[in-house]
Formats: sequence, structure tokens, C-alpha cells
Amino acid sequence: MNTYEAQGNLADRYEQLYSAAARMLWVQENPAWRQDVWPQERRVAWGELEAVLRDADANLPQSGTLSDPARHLLSRRAAGADGQDRPITFDEAVRDWKARLEADPGFLEARQEPFPDYYMEPGACVVVHPSRHLAMVGIFPELFHRLAPGRPGCTIGADAAELSQLAHEAADALRAPLTGQAATSHPGAAPWISPSSQRVSDVPDLTERYERLSRAAWRAAETVPSREELRAASDYSVKREVADAAGAVTQLLAGRQVQVWREEFDFMDPARHIMHAIDTGDDGEDRPLSFAESADRWRKLFAQGPLPWTPAEYQVQFHPDRGETDIALSATRALVFAELLDEFAARVYPGREAGVIEFGAYELGQFVTWGIGRELRAHSGF
Repeated sequence: MNTYEAQGNLADRYEQLYSAAARMLWVQENPAWRQDVWPQERRVAWGELEAVLRDADANLPQSGTLSDPARHLLSRRAAGADGQDRPITFDEAVRDWKARLEADPGFLEARQEPFPDYYMEPGACVVVHPSRHLAMVGIFPELFHRLAPGRPGCTIGADAAELSQLAHEAADALRAPLTGQAATSHPGAAPWISPSSQRVSDVPDLTERYERLSRAAWRAAETVPSREELRAASDYSVKREVADAAGAVTQLLAGRQVQVWREEFDFMDPARHIMHAIDTGDDGEDRPLSFAESADRWRKLFAQGPLPWTPAEYQVQFHPDRGETDIALSATRALVFAELLDEFAARVYPGREAGVIEFGAYELGQFVTWGIGRELRAHSGF
């Protein structure tokens, strides 16, 4: 076996282990290893694995380079030090969004006329019909699954075109009442997006990284009880899927053939289907929901109400007990929501190719699940 072949095999082994180890942390759904609810040994081991995974993709993007779908935001760029723009990492995007949300001044003002109440300030909010809102918040669980750290690469199929366009049009509709700009170019066609991703194994010190990852992944997986042990102890601090993922890691490190990545349902294909939802056919059998079917649902929900709008004058806040179901979003939240819709649109753009999603996407998944995603989905009752 020549050196090139050996290195190639090492790269494959590293990427398989990277995917399996990252998935083990992701399926827990929340960073329990940073909290006191777990035994110290497990918290320490998982914290060490997290650090190794983060270190594997810690290089800052350079000015003038293309945005990599596996490690960067696709819908936005940042200013570089030399005047050129540069990619934005997932972590950078989350920090920016959180800072903007924390500084949000809101949109309600206490007024006495025509009667005492809180009034929506003109231009400071966007009002969204509940049916439109229900369609749009579906991007949050979808981004959580589609940007799962360790997810193997795929290329989006052609039938995603309408869904991608609808998501971008929804983003424009949120911005329009605030900016007056009716339409923007589709983010999926941006010239700064790389047509492919750099491999996670494409690093100069691959042998050392593989050894470090192997040690950390083994220690972390060994601290996870089996499904039977979790059931016997009535331990719900560890999701049952984590036990399966830990078993895959240990088997992989023992040299056995294992399925490194497993979808929630075996019939799901990320290149053709929505990842966070299934449909039930007329025969009662579960089946995947295609991009085209999801787009059809979006169109029907959008048709049930007007486009988003902002009050032309001070208007009393909505009261659900009066049957007022429209949803008012502050300007800040509406603009962040629009950026996330554009990110989703760029990720399901036909032909979009992404490699193994790097662990830097973990915090973005938490943000769209427990951060803004949880807040905005609460308006729809879930």
C-alpha cells in the first residue's frame, strides 16, 4: 500500500469518526454535558470531545475566500480587514443574532389616548398573519436537522426550487414594510458561495488529529449507559438515541462496519425531503414529505392572509382574548427572521452541494431550537 492510499484511508476513517462523534453530541439535543445534571466523569469526557471537534474547524475564514456550505453562513458575508468581504462562521452568525435580539428596543409604547394601553409603534414592527407564520417557523426544526454537526454531504435536488423561492420571497415580505424594498436577489445564487465543501479531513496534521479524536470519542462514548441501563435507572437526562450513537462510536473504533449516520426515519433523503416532518398517506403509513409537497403547503398557507405589514399610525396591541390572532414582531426580530429564511432558501437551493457539516454549526442548531426558534414557534402554539 503506497503512502497516498494510506492517507486516503485515514481521511475516510477520520471523517467517519468525526460524523459519528458529532452526531452523538447532536442527538442529545441540548448541551447537558455543560450542566450539573450529568455525572462529572461524563461531563468532563463530553466536554473534551466537544473541544476536540471544535478545534478541528477553528481556523478563521480569510478575506476573499468563498463561503463553504459545510462551515459558513451562505446568505451573508462580513467585511474583511483588507477591504474584501469574507465568509461568516456559524458561531459568528449566532453571536451577531443574539446581540441584536438582546439590544432590541421593542415596538410597544404606553399611551393614554384614545384609552390607556400599549400601542404598536409605526415602523417598529411587522404584523404577520398566523397562517403565514405557521409555514415560516417550519424552517427552525429544518435548519436544526439540515445543519446537524457531522451530517454527511449531499446535493439538493431540482424539485426544491419552488420551496427555496418561497422562503426567499417570505424573507423579502418581512423586510418590505420596514425597508420599502420589495425584492432582493436570491441568496442561493450569490457568487460568493463555493460550489463544494472542503473535506473535514483536509488538514496537515491528520494523523495527530485522528488519534486525539479517537481517544476523546472513546472516552465520551464509554460514559454513556446502554438503553437498558437508562431504562432501569429511569434516567431521562440522556436521550435514548444517544445510547445508540455511542454504540456506533465504540463499534467504529473497534474496527467494525457500522452505519455512521442515521436519519430519524430510514426513508428520509436530505437531497429530496424535508428532514423535520413526515406525512401519513391514505393507507395510514408514514412517508417522507418532498420539497415540492412542502412548497405546496407553504403556498396554501400564504394564500390565507395578507402580506406582512406595519401600522401606519399607533395601533393598540393585539389581544388574543379578543380573537386577534395576528402576530406582531419587532423590527429587529423580523429582520433576523428574514435572514434565517434566506439562509434556509440558500441551503435548499437546487444543486447546492455541502460536505460533512462541521461542529461549528452546533450553536446555530441550539439557537434555532431553544433561542429564536422557540420564541417564534410559541406564537403558533408549539
